[in-house]
Amino acid sequence: MLIKKFILRATGVTIAAFVLLTAQPLRAQSSSDTTRIEKLERAVELLEKQNAELQAEVNSLKKHAEHAPAVASEGKTKTQISYDGKTYVEKTVPVEKSSADKWKLSTSITEMELYGDMRLRYEYRGGRTDDTPVAPPGPGVAGTHDWQERERERYRLRLGLRGTLLDDWFFGLRLETSASARSTNVTFGDDTSSSSPGGGGPFAKGSDVVYVGQAYGGYKGFPGFTFTGGRMPNPLVTTLMVWDPDINPEGLAEQYKHTFTFGGGEAAPASYSKDGKSVLPQTPSEPWLKIDVFANFAQFVYDDANPENPLGVRATTTANGGTQLVPNTDAFLLAWQIGARFDFPKKFYFQLAPTLYNYTGNGDTFNIHYQGGDPNLTNAQSLAQNQTGINSLLVFDLPGEIGWKLRGVPMRVFGDFAVNLEADDRANAAGHPGKGGDRYAYQIGLGIGQLKKKHDWQIEAWWQHQDQYALDPNLVDSDCFDQQLNLQGVVVRVGYMLSDAVAFNLNWAYAWQIDDALGTGGNGDISINPLNQYQIFQADLSFKF
Repeated sequence: MLIKKFILRATGVTIAAFVLLTAQPLRAQSSSDTTRIEKLERAVELLEKQNAELQAEVNSLKKHAEHAPAVASEGKTKTQISYDGKTYVEKTVPVEKSSADKWKLSTSITEMELYGDMRLRYEYRGGRTDDTPVAPPGPGVAGTHDWQERERERYRLRLGLRGTLLDDWFFGLRLETSASARSTNVTFGDDTSSSSPGGGGPFAKGSDVVYVGQAYGGYKGFPGFTFTGGRMPNPLVTTLMVWDPDINPEGLAEQYKHTFTFGGGEAAPASYSKDGKSVLPQTPSEPWLKIDVFANFAQFVYDDANPENPLGVRATTTANGGTQLVPNTDAFLLAWQIGARFDFPKKFYFQLAPTLYNYTGNGDTFNIHYQGGDPNLTNAQSLAQNQTGINSLLVFDLPGEIGWKLRGVPMRVFGDFAVNLEADDRANAAGHPGKGGDRYAYQIGLGIGQLKKKHDWQIEAWWQHQDQYALDPNLVDSDCFDQQLNLQGVVVRVGYMLSDAVAFNLNWAYAWQIDDALGTGGNGDISINPLNQYQIFQADLSFKF
């Protein structure tokens, strides 16, 4: 390529010289022949010198190209030309990679997203005992109308990777702090004891451990269907009354969704501007109603009994009254949800998602019958009763929501209603026959605003009531009512977006005991049962990336 450039350059010099010589003024024709010949000779000498220099440079480039080693490089390359003052050198070099090009992905990955969040939290929570029997006074022994309070500074970190693969497959992975199913929080300074991993001391890292929070894969090859397996985000439409949002259930899920539209249609014929020249774009008319019909089914592994066939004679237990064989079958939570969302664009929407939950098997951890505490016992004795059994739970749940905009501000009314259809059996097994009526849970609230971008704000407030035998105590939210049942009260949340990725939130809740003749079942952070009064306040600063 350079050789061609030099040949063209030499030809250009020759033509230029010829033009200069032949373009002399007419008066040069009257000069002597000797003068003319001298000029021609000088021009010829100049051209010969230029041609010799160019020829030498061309030969040098040819010789260098023959002996120069080829540049071995993977990926894209480009031609680079350098000049040392005498000769030009042409060589092939690799193209410098951008920051995005430095990631090497498997060819099977069609799309991938790295995401995560970090949260800083201050938390206060406290609870009060009632007029229950008390043990002899001593450290850690609850008294009458005695308060237990906790103040904690905490953080959480979650880092995830999700993507799509060839042929309609997908995957997801998320790492998070804390081993708890219902919390990803780590408390500052809670690992200073010498018995903590790492030896403790100030600023120890014994609690700062990362766990696998999500690990799932799935398939979307059939229109409208999604199949997922693994440790997954909750595939069900839920509320805080029934499910803690930090729980990532394990098992299988099948989902279907289809959208029906009514009204609307193709764009109107093109029209012209006032000058009759430019065409004004037309948009299709919007439908007056869209209906999203969905179905979500799940088979979650609740408790794995291991081994299913033990050596020798099966063990027995008397914990449920009488002598029984210890169950050796896995426990599964099955969910059946069919719902719809009706959307009237620019007006309002409402959604209903009726769900049925049932349990199969008993497992080897949750096979003891639920009791939930007893106000006729001391606090320590009441806490020692079974708080986690899943016997006699057949729960119908109906979460719903209505939303609209008022002067551009999003607003919504939301709620939930649940009933345990086997509450009579659950109450009898707990030693409280006649209390099967304590089978209901409900929630009703109002939300104003939404948190999406900088300067957005949101306020949510709701009333919540959850009877002793209404819900699974292992799934309910761990913050609002300290993951305990037989409580009712109010919850208020306020949020503000400091930037598109940073939010500040305040959460407050106050609850009290519903049925004084029963305990408040569940294992909460406050070691009181029955929990007569409860209060929590949280201030959060969240970063999303």
